[in-house]
Amino acid sequence: MNKKLTRDERKQAKADKKKQKSVRLAAAHQELYVSNTPKLEILPDLQKTPIIGSSLGSLDAPKQPIANHTGSRYGLRMTWCARHADCNGHWDWRAGDVLQEPRSWNDEEWLDPITHNMNHLEGMDWSEIESMISDSGLRMHHGHDIDDLCHDAINRWLDLGYAEFETLFRFRLGNKKRAWGIELQGHFYLIWYERDHNIYPV
Repeated sequence: MNKKLTRDERKQAKADKKKQKSVRLAAAHQELYVSNTPKLEILPDLQKTPIIGSSLGSLDAPKQPIANHTGSRYGLRMTWCARHADCNGHWDWRAGDVLQEPRSWNDEEWLDPITHNMNHLEGMDWSEIESMISDSGLRMHHGHDIDDLCHDAINRWLDLGYAEFETLFRFRLGNKKRAWGIELQGHFYLIWYERDHNIYPV
C-alpha cells in the first residue's frame, strides 16, 4: 500500500469519526431544550477576574467589558475569570484502573501556569492573542469546535448544560497544558484546565 493511499485512508477515518461526533452532538442538542435567550443571560457573570496573588474563590471584580455590536471579539481587550470553572470529578483517561487527571487544580497550578499566563495575556486585544505563534509555527491560542474534542469532553460539556455553545476557546499555557472555556464579548470564562493535552487528542 503506497503512502498516499494510507494517508487518504487516515484522513477519511478522521472525517468519519468527526461526523459521528457531530451527529451525536446534534442529537443531544435536540434533546436539550435551548431557547433563543441571548447568551449573556446564560453566563451573566462578567464581574470578576482573578488577579495575581488571589486565591481561588475570592476573586476581585474588574470593569465590565464594552459590548461589541458586531459580535466579533477583535477590538476588545481580553478579560477572564474562573467563576464557572468545572472542578468536579476526574477525566476518564486512566493508567490501569486509576483515573489520572482531576478537573480541579491545586494552589500551585492556580498561581502558575493558570494565573501567571492568563494575567499576562489580560488586557491584550484578541487579535494580538490569536496571532501569537509557537516555536513550531502553530497558533498558540485559538477556537475549537466542540465536536473536535474527545468523547469525554463532549459528554461533560453537554452535562454542564453548555450545548448552545458549539465552540470553545483554548489557551496554551505550556508544552501540553491548556485552558479551555467560553469567550463572550471579549471575556473568557475558564471552564477546564488540563495538564497533558488529552481534551483535544492529536
